[in-house]
Amino acid sequence: MEKDLVPKDVARKGDKEKAREVGLKHLQKFLGLTEEESKSLVELITAPTPNDWIKTRPARGGIQVEYLPGFRFIEKLNSCFGFLWSHRVVDAFERDGHIVTTNQVVIQIPGRTISKEYPDGTKELIRFDGLEVVKTQFGGSDVKKYSRDTGDKRKGDIIDLADDYKASATDGMKKCSTELGMFLDVYGQRETQEGGPSRQQLEVLYMRGKNAGMDEIETDQWVEEQLGKSIKECDQLDIMGLIPKLIDLAKEKKGV
Repeated sequence: MEKDLVPKDVARKGDKEKAREVGLKHLQKFLGLTEEESKSLVELITAPTPNDWIKTRPARGGIQVEYLPGFRFIEKLNSCFGFLWSHRVVDAFERDGHIVTTNQVVIQIPGRTISKEYPDGTKELIRFDGLEVVKTQFGGSDVKKYSRDTGDKRKGDIIDLADDYKASATDGMKKCSTELGMFLDVYGQRETQEGGPSRQQLEVLYMRGKNAGMDEIETDQWVEEQLGKSIKECDQLDIMGLIPKLIDLAKEKKGV
């Protein structure tokens, strides 16, 4: 429903400025915001991310990805919506050492009454009912375990399950927030992953293929068997998804 608020002809033209204008008009029409209030809110939500906020961490496939800590999302939500928001975990489960949560970020839009004056001097009171804007997304986190014996803890013991659930919930909260348009200059690039795999990803792919007993040509053939397309047609997410399979394949060949 929300996507239909922007006319299809606007979306097809790729006219970002026109789409932005339409979005601003909807804020005014359905929430009763003034033009200035609408622009201020959108600018605040979509403001470029300060460089010193952006961190990097390793990801699947041996690559580095950019991210923002969870507290930055909380700061942004508080700034944009005056603390009138909440984060809900509506479901959670653990499977195969991985925690998955279903999360919602809920924005509370208070009702308001505005006075509109017409050119002939007459005035009209217009009432806007309060409403909730809800974004829903999954979050995930691995269950962290001790890698060696330490004190009264043994290798393989869970370190802190509550922290792992919290990490999964935070991941889901971040994803919900990006659906509102926050930090898309960082997370949008990770979502789209346009273009082919990076040089670093290919190096990791072929290294893992070699560990599994394949040269580069054989690894290319294996990729095509797995995905039904040549490595030239793969994107970064395709390659990232294959790395764990190659690691498992190498373990099988070594009898681990």
